[in-house]
Amino acid sequence: MPLILKHQFACAVIRQICKLTIPLCVCILFIHPNIQAQNQTQPPRTSAHRITDDIVIDGHLNESEWNRVEPIRNLYQIQPNEGEPVTQPTEVRILYDSKKIYFGFIFYDSEIEKLVANEMRRDASGLRSNDYGFLLLDTYNDRRNAVFFRFTPLGGMEDGAVSNSGDTRNTSWDIVWECRCSINTEKPSNWTAELAIPFSQLRFERNDVMTWGINFGREIARNNELGAWHPAPKTYGPLGKYRTAYFGTLEGLEGIVPSKQIEILPYILGGLSQLTSNNSTQGVTEAGLDLKYSFTPNLTGDFTYNTDFAQVESDELQVNLTRFSLFYEEQRPFFLEGAGIFDVGIPRPSFRRPPPLLLFYSRRIGLANERAIPILAGGKITGKMGSYDIGLLNIYTNEFQDDDIHEPRTNYSVLRLNRDILKNSSFGAILINKQDTDNYNRTAGIDFSYRPFRTVDIQGLWTRSFDTKSTENPNAYYLGSEWRTNLIQLNGSYTEIGEDYNPEVGYVHRTGIRRINGNTIYTPWPRKYGIRTIELGPEVDIVLTQENELESRDISFETQFSFESGENFSVQVRNSTEHLTSDFLIQGEHIRAGNYDFNVFQTSLRTSSSRRVYGSLRIELGEYYDGSRRGIAIDATLKPTVRLSIEPTIEFNRIKLPSNEFDANVFGGRIGYSFSTTLFSKMFLQWSSDREVISTNFLVNYIYRPGSDIYLVFNQNYDTHGDNIQPLDWTIIGKITYWWNP
Repeated sequence: MPLILKHQFACAVIRQICKLTIPLCVCILFIHPNIQAQNQTQPPRTSAHRITDDIVIDGHLNESEWNRVEPIRNLYQIQPNEGEPVTQPTEVRILYDSKKIYFGFIFYDSEIEKLVANEMRRDASGLRSNDYGFLLLDTYNDRRNAVFFRFTPLGGMEDGAVSNSGDTRNTSWDIVWECRCSINTEKPSNWTAELAIPFSQLRFERNDVMTWGINFGREIARNNELGAWHPAPKTYGPLGKYRTAYFGTLEGLEGIVPSKQIEILPYILGGLSQLTSNNSTQGVTEAGLDLKYSFTPNLTGDFTYNTDFAQVESDELQVNLTRFSLFYEEQRPFFLEGAGIFDVGIPRPSFRRPPPLLLFYSRRIGLANERAIPILAGGKITGKMGSYDIGLLNIYTNEFQDDDIHEPRTNYSVLRLNRDILKNSSFGAILINKQDTDNYNRTAGIDFSYRPFRTVDIQGLWTRSFDTKSTENPNAYYLGSEWRTNLIQLNGSYTEIGEDYNPEVGYVHRTGIRRINGNTIYTPWPRKYGIRTIELGPEVDIVLTQENELESRDISFETQFSFESGENFSVQVRNSTEHLTSDFLIQGEHIRAGNYDFNVFQTSLRTSSSRRVYGSLRIELGEYYDGSRRGIAIDATLKPTVRLSIEPTIEFNRIKLPSNEFDANVFGGRIGYSFSTTLFSKMFLQWSSDREVISTNFLVNYIYRPGSDIYLVFNQNYDTHGDNIQPLDWTIIGKITYWWNP
């Protein structure tokens, strides 16, 4: 690019930054005078009733204590009719004793025969497509963090942790709690839920009289209707239930004296493993434990020795048609407790796209080239002290030597502090260290989130990496803002990541860039012809080199229709420009260096998940660098009975380049069967054209007492190269855990 054009382009970029960020922040703060007024409604308040008699958790609210409490009956819709009462009556009662808090729900339903109830397996994704009730507890009463509970008419249970005012959700987080549900067809027909949550499983400030944030509600699947005690605006859609700024208040918890709590979870496993590389079969025997200790009621230490994750499902294979590394979510239980505290980085643009930057990515610990690296021991302390969130983690991994990998014994440590400021804002810092005998890598960062109103969020980040190598530009910066109403959502951000920025315990999508991103979403609510909402708007994503030369540009426009029945249809057109300074490989094929400009058309259809057969279809057609691409992806769920679930997935891509033509495909699926809410099995299998290996995983899980499990796991791989399918490595393991709470 000639020098004068380069400077002209740089000036244009700076003008874009100003257009996307500074005016947006100014408009948010000063030009929209009604924002503050519309957020001054007082949240509702309620009290818990102390009891002395025992409550039996059986799904039937037949103890006399339940009848002594005046129920809460006022639930209001988030969608479809914001602010109106839910269409079916609901009653909620709250009790507590010295050790547990109890919730009793009665969900009346005049058409109980239309109840959607076909999933009972704990933490299954299908629970979200059923009729369900939900509960959120903000035990710090800071309107920033909460624990989440979902329960269905068949007794299906899901729990999770919510942080960052509802922006971050950890659905893999688990605690020990009880829930039983019952369906009653006699008039007035209803389904009931009875919950018991031990105070020992929750973190809170110790006071003579405690005040918590709380919200609860229900979804009526056949109406695509979501309601809550204190509803968020409909612009948040189904995610509105997680918005901590819209919680009510729970009072009346008196005389709760939490002791220093200790929990011990030992495990033992045994089995056999066969390796085809040396045609040997060997026994597998392991033992270890996890320990949890509450230093204070809201500051908890987690310690692990000889950690094992045999029961964790394999990562789902992904098709990678870019020159960047893939991103996989963390699934290992030890790293999920308090994970929201360590979640520092640049927000991901959507759940289908990887985050541009994460300072701490726990999958860098104990995993390398898809191989498990032994974790010798580790510990972490997470919680809250006053207005400070605190996170401290330290892990040791053992030396590991294989044919294609050598990992020395390594120590990983993380320190995170985050301070609440103003009403819903925060400021924090993080330090990360990776150290072995010869080398180190460190990352430091500071970040802030400024929320002057509920509809406004301004975030910023600065970070720098340090290691044994000499570097010139190891810094990264980010500034972004969002303004959201029921009709309009505006987003703008600027990111700069130096070419030498290298957080080895983090994740970076691409380095050596300056990035400008902005989008506008207009959301009318026609409520005609079966259409509930329409979302449409453009997005511009420009990536420059550090010398302000164009590296890539994406300009897209998407229109999405959401129907009253729960179906969803979208169309997107996208123009992409890529400037490649070097070749890169896709599925073994070369994409040559050069300048490319190509157009892509994408359409998708998702049917209502309340049906017995539902799924999504995505079709993508268009140019691909100097060739073309045709792609189709199908995800489906079939539920022939309430116990059986079949979930096939297919992604097929045909790539045509001037020199060659090839396929990039992934096939897989799950089959699950629930014998009860405490005994279930599932099989997971997948294959990709890149690896040409069929991976199968079979799991049986029996929860023989709350917090204690028995697992039977069988893994088998098959080589599909050539004409015949050949068996490869296999492993069969039995594992038992025992939750001890002295």
